[in-house]
Amino acid sequence: MKDFPGNESCHQPEAKTWVSRPQVPEPRPQAPDLYQEDMEFRTPSWPQPSDSQQCFSASAPLSPAARPRSPWGKLDPYDSSEDDKEYVGFATLPNQVHRKSVKKGFDFTLMVAGESGLGKSTLVNSLFLTDLYRDRKLLSAEERIMQTVEITKHAVDIEEKGVRLRLTIVDTPGFGDAVNNTECWKPVAEYIDQQFEQYFRDESGLNRKNIQDNRVHCCLYFISPFGHGLRPLDVEFMKALHQRVNIVPVLAKADTLTPPEVERKKRKIREEIERFGIKVYQFPDCDSDEDEDFKLQDQALKESIPFAVIGSNTVVEARGRRVRGRLYPWGIVEVENPGHCDFVKLRTMLVRTHMQDLKDVTRETHYENYRAQCIQSMTRLVVKERNRNKLTRESGTDFPIPAVPPGTDPETERLIREKDEELRRMQEMLHKIQRQMKETH
Repeated sequence: MKDFPGNESCHQPEAKTWVSRPQVPEPRPQAPDLYQEDMEFRTPSWPQPSDSQQCFSASAPLSPAARPRSPWGKLDPYDSSEDDKEYVGFATLPNQVHRKSVKKGFDFTLMVAGESGLGKSTLVNSLFLTDLYRDRKLLSAEERIMQTVEITKHAVDIEEKGVRLRLTIVDTPGFGDAVNNTECWKPVAEYIDQQFEQYFRDESGLNRKNIQDNRVHCCLYFISPFGHGLRPLDVEFMKALHQRVNIVPVLAKADTLTPPEVERKKRKIREEIERFGIKVYQFPDCDSDEDEDFKLQDQALKESIPFAVIGSNTVVEARGRRVRGRLYPWGIVEVENPGHCDFVKLRTMLVRTHMQDLKDVTRETHYENYRAQCIQSMTRLVVKERNRNKLTRESGTDFPIPAVPPGTDPETERLIREKDEELRRMQEMLHKIQRQMKETH
């Protein structure tokens, strides 16, 4: 068809039954930047990466919001709301010490002393919820009278919430049961000194990596409720041991006394302890920044000495609850009821609040006193030996001056020789320590 002017409309494309529309692809969501300049999320609705997928910028230090969550939770010193842009990391030292201590475990040695029948074994089982005397043989009255004081040890490993405690209970059966109790505390004092001596030898040796600590950290001394205050045996025992161990006096079998009688006996015992100059375990003073609740608890513990306690290995039902206690015709005495006895206070002091302080006082006070005495004795021995060698050289003879004067009776001579042998052994130990110090430096 020819084109004519004015007929341009005839050349329009024919109409179609469908309209072709360009297909525009849907816009893909762009991944937003995770962090703005202030390190905050730009798009809160965008799924946040998990802790293991956190993205960090190397151009700026991380704020607390951008740091990964610590497995220590609230114990993490960096897990705070403050924006610390510069930190070193030594604030995590307490966490490192905590991990190492938990991995190593803890040791604690507890001694119980007192005459038989005061509930020592029962109280220990109640304190640590264990049975340490499962295989013990009960002696008759005649056998207890003839029995001498001996030292027995019971060791058990206890674990609670991942914390291991190697508990050693030192018992003193036969103490105070004889007719003549003169110097019956000597085996106990000798045992404590032997543990100090063994620790001193291990500490002075070459291999000091795995030293076993068997030093007695605390002594629970049980006072009989059947009497007027302290007996002469109680006074002599505590005066003989208060320079060697932390003594915690305990008023046994408090369920045999009325509440007014308990208060009168406590007051009487405290007065006699002060009058005779007995040094029992002293609670450390609280710091000024301590919590008020802790201060009140510490004051209540101090006022409770001596602790009036009740022990029981049986579980009874009281007011629909099963509790550890004793059943009497007139009622039930609950061991863990603060209104009935001081068992909870004693357990709080011994385990929850002051166990580490008991160990610190043993190490820093009692053991250091023993160690100082040993070093002084060794020093005097060295001076004595030098003077003896000097006199031997000046005498011009090849025979050393005898340590035992002539004409001495055999018993005195034996004691002198034993003492001389002990001093010679301590001198060898001192020389050994000096050689180790020279090799170290």
